[in-house]
Amino acid sequence: MVDDSGGFSAIAADFLENIADEYTNTPALLYTVRGSGSHLNLRSRKQKVVRDLHDAVSFSRLASFSKMIVPIGLPFLSESKVSSFLHIEDEKPYHCSAVYAAALHSASLPFRMEMPGPTADSSEICGAIDVNGIVQMLAGQARQNMVAILDVTMPAPGLTGTEDQQSLLGNLQSLTPEVVEDAEDLQVVESLIVQGAFTEGDHRASVSEVKNAVQAAYERATTRPMFCHLSTALCPLPIPLPFPSIFGNLIGQQGELLGSPILGSQSRGSLDVHSIPMAARLRSSSAVLPFLENRLENLRKFGINRGAPGTELLRSWGFGKDELEDFGETLSKMVMTLKPDFERSSDSD
Repeated sequence: MVDDSGGFSAIAADFLENIADEYTNTPALLYTVRGSGSHLNLRSRKQKVVRDLHDAVSFSRLASFSKMIVPIGLPFLSESKVSSFLHIEDEKPYHCSAVYAAALHSASLPFRMEMPGPTADSSEICGAIDVNGIVQMLAGQARQNMVAILDVTMPAPGLTGTEDQQSLLGNLQSLTPEVVEDAEDLQVVESLIVQGAFTEGDHRASVSEVKNAVQAAYERATTRPMFCHLSTALCPLPIPLPFPSIFGNLIGQQGELLGSPILGSQSRGSLDVHSIPMAARLRSSSAVLPFLENRLENLRKFGINRGAPGTELLRSWGFGKDELEDFGETLSKMVMTLKPDFERSSDSD
């Protein structure tokens, strides 16, 4: 399920609550997506307080009805490394939504794969898994972290070539805001999805070539996840006709990365680029700690503490003191899951 947290969180929370009551044994995987526009139009401190409070309250409330939640939405997508080969204008909602939709399509690809039999060996796909399997793998391990990070590389580089230019793992960049780069965490668990990758030039990599390349990349990496589940498919991401013109002039017709730019235009659309290789990764990591700590701090500073400036605003939204304390407890538990000494440090403050 996808929620646009720009103002529909109350509707989404009611909907999720109904689903949780109706399907008690069905895990809910929630993507909370926010466009760059919410960061472009903040003209006063009051507007920032309203946004920060809304983010903290909506995230806490939605998380209480989910088994796993994936925050998505960078403040300025155009300035991020995700847009290295893209031409993004943050003020255009369709530019950001196209990137996020492509990332979600790839991240959910294993759910749409046909589950093979015990002896099946497909030459086109591997790594099929359902939502329950992903949730159990990422959020059901010993640490019980329910907040996952979504990384993506769009388009995915080839599997061969110079290490600086063609590293698949090195090109994965977070679409989850406020995360730590290169966080040291020995309990990282990942689900990596690769679709339509090239080996070199315009030659599509086979399933076995993708497996071997990913394994070799992890062996060379300085830090490795505790566990990684790989899903891969030969089929690239098809670009539909209404797709916005967000591709840079280093991207070829099949999504291959070119050695020199195509002259005549800075941005290219679906008539120029028909498909692209993609790689996405869902991971459970302590790198998401700043995201959680910031929402907990904002909830306390603006809503819970004595004399908090957002008390009346929250009351107008229908939230009383007891509910806010519950929201704070939910966020505190999320932080404690990734930072066990958090409770002691909080008590000593």
